[in-house]
Amino acid sequence: MDSPFVVREDIEKLDAPDSFSRLPPGWGVAKLNELTGSRGLMVDGDWVESKDQDPDGKIRLVQLADIGEGRFLDKSSRFLTEATAERLRCTLLQENDVLIARMASPLGRACVYSVLPQPAVTVVDVCIWRGDPETTDPRWLMHTINSLQCRKSISSESSGTTRQRVSGGKLKNIIVPVPPLGEQRRIVARIDALFAEIAEGEAALAEARKGLETFRRALLKAAVTGELTKDWRAANRSAKSGTEIIAHLRSRYPNASPTKAGWKPKEGLPSLPPEWTWCAIEEAGEVQLGRQRAPQHHSGDNMRPYLRVANVLEDRLDLSDVKWMNFTPAEFETFELRSSDILLNEGQAPDLLGRPAMYREEIAGCCFQKTLLRFRAKHGVLPEYALIVFRHYMHSGRFKRESRITTNIGHLTQVRFVVMEFPLPPEAEQQVIVDLFRDSEAAASDVLAILDAEASDAARLKQSILKSAFEGRLAPQDPAEEPASTLLARLADTPVRPSMARVRAKTRASAAS
Repeated sequence: MDSPFVVREDIEKLDAPDSFSRLPPGWGVAKLNELTGSRGLMVDGDWVESKDQDPDGKIRLVQLADIGEGRFLDKSSRFLTEATAERLRCTLLQENDVLIARMASPLGRACVYSVLPQPAVTVVDVCIWRGDPETTDPRWLMHTINSLQCRKSISSESSGTTRQRVSGGKLKNIIVPVPPLGEQRRIVARIDALFAEIAEGEAALAEARKGLETFRRALLKAAVTGELTKDWRAANRSAKSGTEIIAHLRSRYPNASPTKAGWKPKEGLPSLPPEWTWCAIEEAGEVQLGRQRAPQHHSGDNMRPYLRVANVLEDRLDLSDVKWMNFTPAEFETFELRSSDILLNEGQAPDLLGRPAMYREEIAGCCFQKTLLRFRAKHGVLPEYALIVFRHYMHSGRFKRESRITTNIGHLTQVRFVVMEFPLPPEAEQQVIVDLFRDSEAAASDVLAILDAEASDAARLKQSILKSAFEGRLAPQDPAEEPASTLLARLADTPVRPSMARVRAKTRASAAS
């Protein structure tokens, strides 16, 4: 039985990927730059520096953040004046331009430009592909570039270590399979229909994730207001109340600064159960600011690992990059971390200020930097319960309200932190809160894992659809259609394109008319 595929004789000559060695009847292959024809172009965006931008400008600057996979995101809000765009000889974007990201992950993602209310140009790390819609459907090309097969080809041509980048010249030579124009349009229609169904599922996943986040915030609040243990309290009576615990703490630690200042809770705090009480954070635990970094500490006889803001995430430590610094024996005694110490970010983006995590002796002999606060729970206060309180304060914005904000960074100073209120239940109830919270959060984490798996399935399903489109299995073929070889021959038989200077001038003139 004859194969339903034909083999292009020139594929080996073009050094095309192996996935193109067998294509459906009527299909061909071409380089991206060959598909533009005489009426199009393929060129990098413009070299626009920060000093060239003007918030009062009338020309929008499209950036990498605007380029999504299959969707123009319209995220950025940078502008140029008309005079600057003229001086830089910028290429104005047009409807149906395909924009391809030459940098940032995922590399090579593409979208079709959605026309904005104002004229727009783009940056040098975005490639503009503009073709003739009578020969190449731009949405078909966008989907082709976003397919895994094409993305692998682009990635193989990339360079760079920390940030991958592909040059405009190499991008022009990326080879893609080309179906007949009618089949391109049928493929696009089928992809759009299937992707719309997937989008509905993704929207449902996003709503479920949002609901899960709301549940977690509500769980944190319930834990520190007594709502979580309401039924437990009805059936149990604690041997020692929060008031008795704080009285004991104040007698045991008489030099705590809030006690000396006659600390009292602020007005307007939420009501607590009768068995609970408010106290200052420094009454519930000892607070220490970390050691300042300085050049003289970068070497010495007592080098020790230390944690900084980058290591402290919510409820976990990231130890993939731990720095070292010299601590004298006396400094080590002050800044050493012990099991169950809680570290909080002192300086951070306002919504993440006070992000806490517990140290569990993951690294022996570890210290901490000045950008962190250390909370060490006192007798009668469970560290795991204190961690729940601090997580609630971060998510509810309590730390943010107590902070000083400079530019976009908030600072939770030790002076402000130690006198903040701390809801203190009986010790037995603290343990019940920790246990109930842990079980509920574990269940929420299981649900989140399911949502993440379903999101990954959606991404894989999209790539499976694009792969089927690549192989000619997604839309019906019509033997009566003009084959791609004729289309490509017509494109190859076009006049030589004008220089980019003439192209840019023509673009500006047509936009002005």
